[in-house]
Amino acid sequence: MGTFGEYIKSALSSIRSNKGRSFLTMLGIIIGIAAVLTVLILGDGMKATVNSEMDSIGAATVSVSLDVTKTDKTFSKEDFDLIEENIDNIYGISPSIGNYLGEVHTKNQVYDLLMTGGSEALINQGQVKMLHGRYFNKNDVKEGKLVCVISKSAAMNIFGYEEAAGETLPITMADMTAEFTVVGVRDDNTMDTAYASYYDDPMFMAECPYTAYESGFGFYLDDYFTSFTIYMDNDYKNSVLAKARSVVENIMDLRGENAVKISSGYGFDQTTETILNIITSVVAIIAAISLLVGGIGVMNIMTVSVTERTREIGIRKSLGARTSSILTQFLAEAAILTFIGGVIGLLMGLGFSYLICKVIDFVFTVNPLLVIAVLVVSSSIGLFFGIYPAKRAATLDPIEALRME
Repeated sequence: MGTFGEYIKSALSSIRSNKGRSFLTMLGIIIGIAAVLTVLILGDGMKATVNSEMDSIGAATVSVSLDVTKTDKTFSKEDFDLIEENIDNIYGISPSIGNYLGEVHTKNQVYDLLMTGGSEALINQGQVKMLHGRYFNKNDVKEGKLVCVISKSAAMNIFGYEEAAGETLPITMADMTAEFTVVGVRDDNTMDTAYASYYDDPMFMAECPYTAYESGFGFYLDDYFTSFTIYMDNDYKNSVLAKARSVVENIMDLRGENAVKISSGYGFDQTTETILNIITSVVAIIAAISLLVGGIGVMNIMTVSVTERTREIGIRKSLGARTSSILTQFLAEAAILTFIGGVIGLLMGLGFSYLICKVIDFVFTVNPLLVIAVLVVSSSIGLFFGIYPAKRAATLDPIEALRME
């Protein structure tokens, strides 16, 4: 009896004739859909923001070290050159020499300067933004030149102005003073800001060729290095990880000794994403409880509707309406009710999540598949929770139904 279009028309007519009750029925679905969608969008935004922050740290890194309990060998400058030549798709490698605290004496004050020594590849260790001059290069490292790159805050405090490239910086370390040339000034990073504002005893940061420790302060670097860091694009991390061990073992003649240790931040990245996914899923499940409540509300109102329309159902069945037709009509009404609620909830969820992302500075990103899934879920709720009242309506005995007032 009738086409599917007539079922839709009949369902919409029934919803319009009971606007207040229909809205209250949809309210649980609206709140549930809006809550779940907001949580999922915020979860995606949180992951996108975290990934963006991790990308801003700079190039991906792989740390390589020698197990001193299994070998007494160390890396030489020549070893570093050979290793770098034999690993493809990397920006470079830098020995792990650590940070040394030096002092800079000006006319009025003595400043602490934390010096980081490394190769020219150090420029890839973070989002380095050069403001003036340049970063030290491979030739500076090879010749052990006394050059350095300082932070903006260091330049402002030591020299009194930002454009300090070309200035001479006398640095005292281990009771020795060496005159370094400032070849570049970079923008402050998070660490610079933290150290520079450290109470009444600020500390400033600078980077220099690791070979400058030897030429400037007499540090003996031979037989010193047992570890280094490889810098590369994140896309090549897996291939570098696969090759680094064999290259180092071959060059250092350590094959079969299991003395080379490789570590990477990749596991941390995966762990972070897993944790964020778990948090988002748990909160989404909690929010989805409101959908269950909304579905029960739909079932309740549809049951009431069946009771109110019992005589109508009896008349239709006595005129030849099939059980399937009655069932389809009530299921269509429940599905449309929750679909409309889903659309309203979708719009509210998009609006809420957009505002929250702007307030807390998250990336606002919406997966189109998520929007489709929300609409499908909202309609499915109507079908699922509408089965009981629809089946009850469809199985009514027409004679008993006609007796109802």
